[in-house]
Amino acid sequence: MKTAEKNILLCLISLFWVGCSGHLPPDRTDWPINAEEMYYWQPPDETVLIQRRANQTHLDGLTEEISILFANHASLTGQERAMLESLGDVEQKLNKMDSSYSQDIEIEQKRIKQMEQDIESSNTGFLSAQDRLKAIMEIKPPINFSVSDYNLALNHFRNGKFKDSLKLFFKLDKQNPPAFLKDNIQFGIGSAFYRLKNYTKAISHLHKVLDNYAQGDKRFISYFMLGIIHNSQGEKSRAIYILEQALNNNPPDKLRAMINRLINTIND
Repeated sequence: MKTAEKNILLCLISLFWVGCSGHLPPDRTDWPINAEEMYYWQPPDETVLIQRRANQTHLDGLTEEISILFANHASLTGQERAMLESLGDVEQKLNKMDSSYSQDIEIEQKRIKQMEQDIESSNTGFLSAQDRLKAIMEIKPPINFSVSDYNLALNHFRNGKFKDSLKLFFKLDKQNPPAFLKDNIQFGIGSAFYRLKNYTKAISHLHKVLDNYAQGDKRFISYFMLGIIHNSQGEKSRAIYILEQALNNNPPDKLRAMINRLINTIND
């Protein structure tokens, strides 16, 4: 009897373990797809791609047109060259005067030393000599703007050597440039930065043209370049706003037409 009970107990334990160990189904690889949770992307058709390529080609053409306009218009006219040459003559004269004044200073210093020995009797003459010496030493420094550097900067820009052009424009900016070339230099720096894809610095220098040289002839092409840059960064509303500002300020006819073409291209 005890043996039978023992066998029954073993059978029950075996059945229990079999029931607990059950067979797990294999991992599923065919889970149903929820269409609402899928990332949906519809590639552009050929018509859209053609239009995008055409717009980009048009934008590139407008940018090149502005670059040519800048390089040609920024070149010095005969009158400007004559003005700068006269400044060069003035510089040479100032240099000669500086040499002459240096000799005068030395003479005055000797006179002062001599007069100091007899200061009680010649106090008035000593003070007069000091005043003359002070006036001589307050001569303004000569103009050191380099016309050759300016022309070379423009040539580098025309030939696509934008880093070389940028270095020269920065150098020129520190050379006390004539007032009528200051906006050219800032626009040159901004345009070179744009060609080097440094858009932040390009925007900064183009805004300097608008803020500091609003009466200069680089004002409207600076608006144009800012429109190009903001559009290339996906800021279409900002680009349109800036270009409309330019139109509201009565640009020359040629630039007005180019600005309108750019607005139409951005809106397409």
